[in-house]
Amino acid sequence: MRIALVGFGKMGHVVYTLATQLGHTVVSIIDPHSHDSLVTDKTLTVESLGNAEIVIEFSHHEGIKERLHTYQEGHIPCVIATTGWYDLLPEITDTYKESSTAILWSGNFALGVHLFFSIVRSASRIMNSFSDYDVVVQELFHAKKGDSPSGTSHMIGSILTEELSHKESVVTSRLDRKREESEIHIASARGGSNPGVHSVIFDSNEDSIEITHRARSREGFAKGALQAGSWLLTQQGGFYTLNDMMKELIEI
Repeated sequence: MRIALVGFGKMGHVVYTLATQLGHTVVSIIDPHSHDSLVTDKTLTVESLGNAEIVIEFSHHEGIKERLHTYQEGHIPCVIATTGWYDLLPEITDTYKESSTAILWSGNFALGVHLFFSIVRSASRIMNSFSDYDVVVQELFHAKKGDSPSGTSHMIGSILTEELSHKESVVTSRLDRKREESEIHIASARGGSNPGVHSVIFDSNEDSIEITHRARSREGFAKGALQAGSWLLTQQGGFYTLNDMMKELIEI
């Protein structure tokens, strides 16, 4: 693939290294804040994307709408790994669902996480028959992560509210009150250099059942983003999530 990288922070560097190791060509790297000599342009335009056939973006959520417009203007499919813009997701999904250019977004590109999602979904369906168990979500990330909770935890929350008949909403802020029975609380911790731990805990008076995914390195996210890029190049235009790719691999 001929790849344009938008955003050249820690994840952008990991994607660059893995892409070159796998024989892909990174034709442009765009980041207004990076001083790395590999950066080809500070400003995102159709021209600065060069002759890329796919964009992979690990960037900041500010300006996401303008960047998507640029990718569409250049008719370049894009893999969006940028998180923190969940309030815009319904609007952007609706805007680009019939686009002639393909977009794929996920809050987490580690394929193991999506296997974890499938397990959580199945467990939630089972737990509907056992009302003694309540559910909570916990996450731990490195101190420099820019959003809280993570995109992954937002996706976990969506799965749980879809599958658990007695849960209706997700709370992500600090709770200074009693949590309502219909709510799911997501608790976030930040510290050290941990690349990500997510746990779904089903707890009762008698025991606790925990399902946990631990990321060991950022390479898993990069590998999934590159695989998503290869898959996206075979698709028609429109707005996709990584679930659409995973449905070809597992039953979700």
